[in-house]
Amino acid sequence: MLINLLLMLFLIWFIIHNFIKAHTFTSFSVWHDSFVPIYSLVLFFITMKWDRANLILLAILTPVALLLGWYETRGIEIKKEKSHKNKTEYEYMIKRGTPYAVGWTLTFVLGIALHAWFAKEKILNMFSEAIWDNLIEELNPFAIFSTSHTWYIWLLSGLSSTTFISVIKYSISRYLKHKKEKTL
Repeated sequence: MLINLLLMLFLIWFIIHNFIKAHTFTSFSVWHDSFVPIYSLVLFFITMKWDRANLILLAILTPVALLLGWYETRGIEIKKEKSHKNKTEYEYMIKRGTPYAVGWTLTFVLGIALHAWFAKEKILNMFSEAIWDNLIEELNPFAIFSTSHTWYIWLLSGLSSTTFISVIKYSISRYLKHKKEKTL
């Protein structure tokens, strides 16, 4: 029970940290920022059960995830500055903004809500059996990432992150093109 409480407090801290970090410029690394979408999409393909009900849910969640990823990019700011590691090179810094933090939180909450919906029968059985400790474990947000029944979380995370990264890469290329046109 104490571990679940600590995990919930950690989750709350992580969400607050994500909102704070979204308002500071951080270095954009294609490899680092591409790890989450690639990992999530691989796990989606591993955990997805390709039956009719899941395919219908997939058809509904795909545009939702793409829209969330697009929404996350609405507040980004990009700037180019000298690298902290190598003073002769430049790096791109991005400030993700409030839409990123809100979109990330919505993606996470939607995943938890879907998991709660699909686990409702199990949760109701726990109520009727008065197993309160197991209820907290069932609703533990970190536990949902370890089951094979949560392909939708991996889909939401993977597609929204892929959309976010793709739009940022496009924005950086537009930024470069705009800077070249100004110098010509």
